[in-house]
Amino acid sequence: MRKSTPAEIEARFDADVERFSDLATGQATIPDSALAQDLLVAVAARHSASPVSLLDLGCGAGNLTLRLLAGFERPPERVRLIDLS
Repeated sequence: MRKSTPAEIEARFDADVERFSDLATGQATIPDSALAQDLLVAVAARHSASPVSLLDLGCGAGNLTLRLLAGFERPPERVRLIDLS
Protein backbone atom coordinates (compact mmCIF):
# COMPACT_ATOMS: atom_id res chain seq x y z
CA MET A 1 0.00 0.00 0.00
CA ARG A 2 1.30 3.42 -0.99
CA LYS A 3 1.61 6.16 1.65
CA SER A 4 -0.11 9.46 1.04
CA THR A 5 2.11 12.37 0.15
CA PRO A 6 2.03 15.53 2.28
CA ALA A 7 0.23 17.30 -0.58
CA GLU A 8 -2.48 14.59 -0.64
CA ILE A 9 -2.94 14.78 3.12
CA GLU A 10 -3.13 18.56 2.97
CA ALA A 11 -5.76 18.41 0.21
CA ARG A 12 -7.91 15.98 2.22
CA PHE A 13 -7.84 18.17 5.34
CA ASP A 14 -8.46 21.34 3.35
CA ALA A 15 -11.50 19.73 1.70
CA ASP A 16 -12.92 18.72 5.09
CA VAL A 17 -11.99 21.77 7.19
CA GLU A 18 -15.51 22.48 8.48
CA ARG A 19 -15.62 19.14 10.30
CA PHE A 20 -12.52 20.13 12.29
CA SER A 21 -13.14 23.84 12.88
CA ASP A 22 -16.20 23.98 15.14
CA LEU A 23 -14.99 25.74 18.29
CA ALA A 24 -18.11 24.85 20.28
CA THR A 25 -18.00 21.09 19.72
CA GLY A 26 -14.35 20.48 18.90
CA GLN A 27 -13.52 17.78 16.40
CA ALA A 28 -16.86 16.12 15.69
CA THR A 29 -15.28 12.76 14.86
CA ILE A 30 -13.83 12.38 18.37
CA PRO A 31 -16.27 11.57 21.20
CA ASP A 32 -16.10 14.11 24.05
CA SER A 33 -13.68 16.34 22.12
CA ALA A 34 -14.97 19.52 23.76
CA LEU A 35 -14.68 17.94 27.23
CA ALA A 36 -11.11 16.81 26.51
CA GLN A 37 -10.19 20.33 25.39
CA ASP A 38 -11.78 21.83 28.52
CA LEU A 39 -9.73 19.48 30.71
CA LEU A 40 -6.50 20.40 28.90
CA VAL A 41 -7.26 24.09 29.32
CA ALA A 42 -7.93 23.66 33.05
CA VAL A 43 -4.67 21.76 33.59
CA ALA A 44 -2.64 24.25 31.52
CA ALA A 45 -4.11 27.27 33.34
CA ARG A 46 -3.46 25.67 36.72
CA HIS A 47 0.13 24.87 35.76
CA SER A 48 0.91 28.32 34.36
CA ALA A 49 -1.62 31.16 34.56
CA SER A 50 0.63 33.53 32.57
CA PRO A 51 2.86 31.59 30.16
CA VAL A 52 5.53 33.38 28.14
CA SER A 53 4.95 31.36 24.97
CA LEU A 54 2.63 28.74 23.53
CA LEU A 55 3.45 26.25 20.77
CA ASP A 56 0.67 24.12 19.29
CA LEU A 57 2.03 21.39 17.00
CA GLY A 58 -0.59 19.77 14.82
CA CYS A 59 -2.98 22.60 15.63
CA GLY A 60 -5.51 21.92 12.89
CA ALA A 61 -7.98 24.80 12.87
CA GLY A 62 -6.55 26.13 16.14
CA ASN A 63 -9.55 25.24 18.33
CA LEU A 64 -7.47 24.13 21.30
CA THR A 65 -5.17 27.15 20.99
CA LEU A 66 -8.15 29.53 21.14
CA ARG A 67 -9.50 27.78 24.22
CA LEU A 68 -6.07 27.85 25.86
CA LEU A 69 -5.65 31.57 25.20
CA ALA A 70 -9.05 32.28 26.77
CA GLY A 71 -8.15 30.22 29.84
CA PHE A 72 -4.99 32.06 30.86
CA GLU A 73 -5.02 35.08 33.19
CA ARG A 74 -2.63 36.81 30.79
CA PRO A 75 -2.16 35.46 27.25
CA PRO A 76 1.36 34.50 26.19
CA GLU A 77 3.53 37.02 24.36
CA ARG A 78 4.43 34.50 21.66
CA VAL A 79 1.99 32.04 20.10
CA ARG A 80 2.99 29.68 17.29
CA LEU A 81 0.68 27.24 15.54
CA ILE A 82 2.06 24.63 13.15
CA ASP A 83 0.04 22.21 11.04
CA LEU A 84 0.58 20.27 7.86
CA SER A 85 -2.39 21.90 6.15
